[in-house]
Amino acid sequence: MPSDTDEQAEVQTQNAAPTMAPAQVWEPTKSSSPRKRRHKAILVCIALLLAAYGAGALYFSTRFTPGTTVDGIDASMMSETQLSEAIQQRAAKYSQHITDGNGFDTTIAGSDISLKSDGDKVAHEAAERNKALLWLPYLLAPQHMLIDAQTTADEQALSDLVNTAVSSYNEGAVAPTNATATYNQESGSFEVVPQSIGTALDATKVLEASTVALRGLNEEVTLGEDALAQPTVTDQNEKLLATVQQANTILSQPVEISADDQVIATVDRDTMASWMSVTDDQELDISHVASWVEDNETLQAAGNAIDDEHVWELDAYETAQEIHRVMEQEPGTKAALVRYPLETKPPVTPGAKERGRHIDINLTTQFARFYDSEGKVIWDSYIVSGGWVSADQQMHSTPTGDFAIEAKRTNVTLMGADRDGDEKPDYESFVYYWMPFLNNDYGLHDATWRGAFGEDIRTYYGSHGCVNLPYSKAEELYGLVNVGDPVHVHY
Repeated sequence: MPSDTDEQAEVQTQNAAPTMAPAQVWEPTKSSSPRKRRHKAILVCIALLLAAYGAGALYFSTRFTPGTTVDGIDASMMSETQLSEAIQQRAAKYSQHITDGNGFDTTIAGSDISLKSDGDKVAHEAAERNKALLWLPYLLAPQHMLIDAQTTADEQALSDLVNTAVSSYNEGAVAPTNATATYNQESGSFEVVPQSIGTALDATKVLEASTVALRGLNEEVTLGEDALAQPTVTDQNEKLLATVQQANTILSQPVEISADDQVIATVDRDTMASWMSVTDDQELDISHVASWVEDNETLQAAGNAIDDEHVWELDAYETAQEIHRVMEQEPGTKAALVRYPLETKPPVTPGAKERGRHIDINLTTQFARFYDSEGKVIWDSYIVSGGWVSADQQMHSTPTGDFAIEAKRTNVTLMGADRDGDEKPDYESFVYYWMPFLNNDYGLHDATWRGAFGEDIRTYYGSHGCVNLPYSKAEELYGLVNVGDPVHVHY
């Protein structure tokens, strides 16, 4: 309880006059500055943003951001499981439509090629690529993922389907053409004809495009020009250009054909070019020369000739080979006509050519020649002259010397003298052509009873002294000889 003293003191204090309090100076209340408040606000915003970004990262750690595609599938907001299901569903109903700009159009169903897609593997790999912390950049620039090698198919079945479709299309398409060379008659030279690309497709390129699309399960495949079948030889092919140069070098030198050291024919540029062509292997082919040789009258006349000692026959094949050789190896040189002897006649009588027009009968060689006034042989033939005659077992001879044709008669019966005294001719022979040169006893005539002439026949089956001839040769001589033509008989 308060004491009396305390109560007195309190009364005195209340009755006392009031006193003035000492003066005080005002000071503002302390608080944070605007700058600090801004800093604080920024920090709060950053914290909120980080929290929001973290929340987004957490969310998109199991989801794909909007706009994301995986092998062409819109995976927006999908989970890994949902993406796997979408991939497998697409594979189950997949078909591939392949077209180009020229009318090729085919569709390949996934079921036809045993198509399978590992959806789990694709989705898992896509999820690993999906970085959750980058969800905001992904919103600004969506991801487009391609997960390769997770789709499988029967490669042989796919190849067969593509090849069948391309083959069918190419039957009506324009195939590419290789560069080649042809002869330009106006310029007189071979020129390169450029290659061309048609509308036919290259099955390998189509298969490649289909396979690439198949990996991503792309349903539309539009082929470009790179899928067209390409020519294998272009106008820049070195072998082709070299062959054209070779052909034009050959054409620059006309081929001269000679026989007996005389030029008998010259092959012009156009004719040579008609024999030449460029093969698919870009090599120069020279053909049809033999047929040209066979049809050439000048070469036939020179090749199938008869001279004083030979009967020749043209060898068209070897002559063509000789022309080939000159064209390919020695342009500008002469090609020799090739012929072979069908018959080799006995040697010419020395000095016969200088005797002028006459019939030369060589009893040693059993061969006769008829020379004209210039010393050219205009007729010749094997003969059988006088010799052993078995009928009378005697040797008969043909007189030698210089005589002249006394007459020309046809259908004559020749009768021999009666040397055996039986009052009958020793022989009677009918001949079609009779050309006596000595007293109408000796002459030239056909002998149709003989099967051979020349050689040594006279030693065992000779004539009675006349000069026996084959029927055709007697006929020829009868048409050429004149009464009075000299006859020179000798050994």
